[in-house]
Amino acid sequence: MKKVYSFYVMLAVMAFVSFIFAKAVMNQDSFWADAAQSGMAEVALGNLALQKSQNEDVKRLAQMVVDDHSKANDQLKTLAASKSATLPADVSAKQKATMDKLNGLSGDAFDKEFVKTMVKDHEAAIKLFQKQADSGSDADVKAFATATLPTLRSHLDMANSLNTSMKGVKTTKSTNKNTNSNSSMNGNSNSMK
Repeated sequence: MKKVYSFYVMLAVMAFVSFIFAKAVMNQDSFWADAAQSGMAEVALGNLALQKSQNEDVKRLAQMVVDDHSKANDQLKTLAASKSATLPADVSAKQKATMDKLNGLSGDAFDKEFVKTMVKDHEAAIKLFQKQADSGSDADVKAFATATLPTLRSHLDMANSLNTSMKGVKTTKSTNKNTNSNSSMNGNSNSMK
């Protein structure tokens, strides 16, 4: 009877260890996909803003986002390849819908919606990367997440500042120049390390 009991205890312990390991792997896989799609979306949205916006501050934010996220995306691809992780090839359906919505806007309406999207997206990215930095199971991935966080925070700060300064600008759907020329932003980009 003691052997049967010991066998069941051993099975329970093995099941628990397997569950914890599987959960860590699933969280890691989720990070790969979410980080890759987030980075691709930011580059695409930044490029869209560079094409559509007439606001120099919006363009400065967009260029910084394109530059920094392109670099981070390359680093993520290299890291994923070294870990035999597969990254998604495209953004999510929700991210595509956001791009379509922004593509249908112009002028101040585009600028305001782009900046609001940058705030929302960077808040989500910071949460994702912070979770990985705090509790990721792979030291290299944790290091990547930790190194990326300051740049994500810089983007969020810039987007929040711009969002605040744009609140007084009248929104129109026509293509026109932003009349709010009083906002100034630091054009220095924090590079991904």
